[in-house]
Amino acid sequence: MTVVNPTTTPRRDVLCGLIGLLAPGALVAACGSNPTPTDVGGPVLAALSDVPDGSGLVVDKPGGGKLLLVRAGQEVKAYDGSCTHKGTTLDPPTAGTITCPKHGAQFDAMTGSVKKGPAQVALAIVPVAVRGGKVVLS
Repeated sequence: MTVVNPTTTPRRDVLCGLIGLLAPGALVAACGSNPTPTDVGGPVLAALSDVPDGSGLVVDKPGGGKLLLVRAGQEVKAYDGSCTHKGTTLDPPTAGTITCPKHGAQFDAMTGSVKKGPAQVALAIVPVAVRGGKVVLS
């Protein structure tokens, strides 16, 4: 017999198990392919295919705020999505440069370091990984 611990078992897993017992045909439709954090190792931020190669994507940060995902091939980096000058949400990079739309500060897309002021502080790096075709917090 399997014991379900509500503090460690994701609600979706419990519901999918109940659906499987009560209506097995509904299991595929209700509990099919959407990965849960336990499937890929952390909260899913985006599908890798949604992050343009050579550019990036602004996504919601779990708990509030924005993250900027930057992609080069299969590698994805993430930064706090706010400019270190005045907190404006940054634009995805173009030609390797992240630009603040408000005051024109520029950051290197692969390192987060300042390329041009008025910002004086590099972007905060947020650890992410690519697993199962998804970008997840790691």
